[in-house]
Amino acid sequence: MLTRTLKRVRKLVTGVQLGGHEAAMLVWHGFRVAFGRAPDPENERAYISALVSGRLSPSDFLCELTRSTEFIPRTPPVPPPPLHQLHAAREMMVRGLPRAETIVDLGGGAKETAAGAMVFMGYPYPFDTLTIVEPPQADRHEIYRDAVPGDPIEYDTGRGVVRYLYTSMADLSPIPSGSIDLVFSGESIEHVTREECERVLAECARVLKPTGSLCFDTPNRAITRLQVGDDGFINPDHKYEYTHAEMVDAIPHPPPVRDGQGGDRRRHQHVGRVAEFEGVTRPTPAGGSGSTAGSSSRRRRRRRRTEPCRSGRTRRCGPTGTR
Repeated sequence: MLTRTLKRVRKLVTGVQLGGHEAAMLVWHGFRVAFGRAPDPENERAYISALVSGRLSPSDFLCELTRSTEFIPRTPPVPPPPLHQLHAAREMMVRGLPRAETIVDLGGGAKETAAGAMVFMGYPYPFDTLTIVEPPQADRHEIYRDAVPGDPIEYDTGRGVVRYLYTSMADLSPIPSGSIDLVFSGESIEHVTREECERVLAECARVLKPTGSLCFDTPNRAITRLQVGDDGFINPDHKYEYTHAEMVDAIPHPPPVRDGQGGDRRRHQHVGRVAEFEGVTRPTPAGGSGSTAGSSSRRRRRRRRTEPCRSGRTRRCGPTGTR
């Protein structure tokens, strides 16, 4: 299948300028071969327009794909630089986030597109709304003053509507409680103090639905300390960089809430595992990380017990005491 696809792409590349259908085929097959996915609507339209108008040649288009940090060669001649590997791993993490209809992305602005970092890094699912929370321009560090070009309010990606909320991530009061399926924080929690971090996590718990997920990654202090020593952080805007243990301790364990059937359930999913290197947190099922299939089958299995018979011997009886 891959060989046939490559042959079709080579045939398309031979022309200098393409028509609309040929350009669409080239873009579709190029993304499939290079990234293993279909092109997102925004990039697809932009590339097709550039190819049809002649602003971009087919060869230059393929070169752009292979120069992208998302492109991972099957047999690279030399290992890519560590930062490229880290960025590629983060893109894989974003593509592995759970499907959600309502999303909040803390610090999710991107210079490349008003669609934001999640969409730019390859979030694969359509959504209803994605709210990107960014501080007002006056409150940003100078290196992030233009992090969101033009400070847009709303942007339609073709797969969902992106809205911008310019406020501190520690104050999500404009977002109703229990209304969000997924809160994502991509390397942003380290940009607030430890005291503010507590408020950020409390706000995340408030806006999440009972079945919602909190997913985030942050630089691991055990690694960054090797880069800059004990007296500084890897970014001048970082307020605190967490070790694995510190980040796990900072995540609040929500109190149980009565489910109306005599049992307890969690207010939102408990964040279970944290990756050692980058500090990536992923939610585990609300009932815990273990499977319940075995316990369910054991409950279904007919229990048996022993009780004395009149003769003094014991007999095996069913749940009701009958043979």
